[in-house]
Amino acid sequence: MSYPMKITAAAMISSAILLSGCASTGMAPNSPSNSYQLPQGIYDGYWAMTSGINGEAAVVSFKNGMSYNYRFQCYIDGSYKQVSVEQYQLKPMQNSIGLQHGNEPVFSYIRVDKLVPKQTLMLNQTFSKPELQRAFPNGQNFSYVYKTNLEPNCSL
Repeated sequence: MSYPMKITAAAMISSAILLSGCASTGMAPNSPSNSYQLPQGIYDGYWAMTSGINGEAAVVSFKNGMSYNYRFQCYIDGSYKQVSVEQYQLKPMQNSIGLQHGNEPVFSYIRVDKLVPKQTLMLNQTFSKPELQRAFPNGQNFSYVYKTNLEPNCSL
């Protein structure tokens, strides 16, 4: 095989690999080839966690390169009150999205295990600190349901 044909074949194979990688991660073809991207459907609306965390209900939204994590206190009468909101920059990595608070290092990573747009979301979160890696060697799985408005699942 001549040198120009080898170059052409290599370019064709590289393009096929790049495009198949884009299809599997939801990346646009002009995105960096080594970056995991969240599926487009995750950016619509809000995602209310189906189980509580430390007695609070959580809701997350993704927009403008950020993750917004809202915490709510739920009351017996069905009412609720927002008690905090945390903002994290989304940092695309090779196999996940890093979460970074301010100028601190990335502390955890998320991957979408399952997404049914405007219905359900399953995320896996892993951690950068060795003690959390040991405590959760496979990360933690979180399940969410879609909400059009910022409101928690208070029937936990």
